[in-house]
Amino acid sequence: MLKDVFEYLNQSAPVLFLTIDEDGRILTMNQYAADTFGQVAEDAAFNDLVNDFQSTFDLNTLVKSPEKKHLLNVNTADHGVQSFMFTFKHVSPRILIFGHLDTISIELMQSQMISLNQDLGNLNRELQKKNAELKSALDHVKTLQGIIPICMHCHKIRNDQQIWDRLEAYLSEHTNAQLSHGICPECMKKYYSDLDDNAP
Repeated sequence: MLKDVFEYLNQSAPVLFLTIDEDGRILTMNQYAADTFGQVAEDAAFNDLVNDFQSTFDLNTLVKSPEKKHLLNVNTADHGVQSFMFTFKHVSPRILIFGHLDTISIELMQSQMISLNQDLGNLNRELQKKNAELKSALDHVKTLQGIIPICMHCHKIRNDQQIWDRLEAYLSEHTNAQLSHGICPECMKKYYSDLDDNAP
């Protein structure tokens, strides 16, 4: 039974399990630890894996501390940093180290991911709304492009069916412009000089 537990701990358990000597040198590590830390040098010390407080890392203090668990950030094989809750047990001449992922950090990351997904969903809906508004605006825009054949005398415009349309009809068909009629001062003088108050 004990052999099965030990085999599970070494091969399959989703917890870090390391043995180190009293100087802090790593003697063994289970598969989960090997996957987490990657290739570790033969003479590596446990505190080499710890990301924070390396200069003040004191293994004896951790082992003798009345606190059962210690939160430490460790460097991972993918050059990242993960938080683990560690327990240290001195079984002379070795020190057993157990570590599991910090559930508070995991919950915080999950909460942040949910919030980010909600923000992304809101941005996506806003983008779809703006795209729909833009498409609607583009559908309503009519523009005149290219060369437009126009009569130099009467100013009629030749349409695609080779029919000469009045300028007003052509503009109404090809744009959203609404035309109103008036008389410019030159035409007023030329055609309605008897109505022009300013005429001599």
